[in-house]
Amino acid sequence: MTRWHAILFLGLIASGVGLAGCSSKAALPARRAPEPTGPRLTAPTKQPERAAKPAARESTLSIYSNPEYGVSFRYPRNFALEEAGDLNENAPEDVSGAHTPEQLAQEEPGALLLATVVVPDDTYPNTTFAGGSLQLAVNRYLTAGSCRRELISRLGDSNGRTGTATVQGVEFTWADTDEGDGSTEFFERDYAGFANGTCYEFFLRIGVGTTDDADGTRPPDEKKILAHLEKIVSSLQFESKSVSLLDATPSGQGSVRKR
Repeated sequence: MTRWHAILFLGLIASGVGLAGCSSKAALPARRAPEPTGPRLTAPTKQPERAAKPAARESTLSIYSNPEYGVSFRYPRNFALEEAGDLNENAPEDVSGAHTPEQLAQEEPGALLLATVVVPDDTYPNTTFAGGSLQLAVNRYLTAGSCRRELISRLGDSNGRTGTATVQGVEFTWADTDEGDGSTEFFERDYAGFANGTCYEFFLRIGVGTTDDADGTRPPDEKKILAHLEKIVSSLQFESKSVSLLDATPSGQGSVRKR
């Protein structure tokens, strides 16, 4: 064997060894990371959002809103809301004590009845409760001073209780009086307050009939009933008026939203 042949033979042997080494490494399986031995964590599933339930108090109330005079209030849903045109002088006798627009105009010239809330006569069973009502009226012809003074002078009952109450930053004067109507006596409380260039008035009425021991009825709790009506007064909200009251002709109910 020549020298050249010996070099070629050694080169072939070296190439074979290299290929064998590569093949052995390629045949080895790839190492995998050890699996965790602890509990397997899963991504939290998002719960579907539930629709918000209306508050119980909100679901039992309705809203009266009059954009023309920029005023609204809440009242119990089971009470009846009557618009100005629902009460008239030819209507049957009303045990709620509510004024008709004609009666109000006679007692207070310039006053305009907007809404009447009537308490159902069966609201207080086993009592002599004869009905109740709350009315909202406005008078554009009274000033800030005469608005409250007119209330006291109109009632003309020096023995009746009077006072003041602040509703939504507006001071209201209130006055109590009693009136009899046949077998029914009415306890009355009127409010008057001035805002937005207008005199706003509330008239609260509670009718009480005579007690009859034979049927087991008892007098109703007038203070409790009055407190329920005063909650309506305290819910009063002043809103932005849709038109200027100085430019508009009083039209009674105007545009009313009831919800």
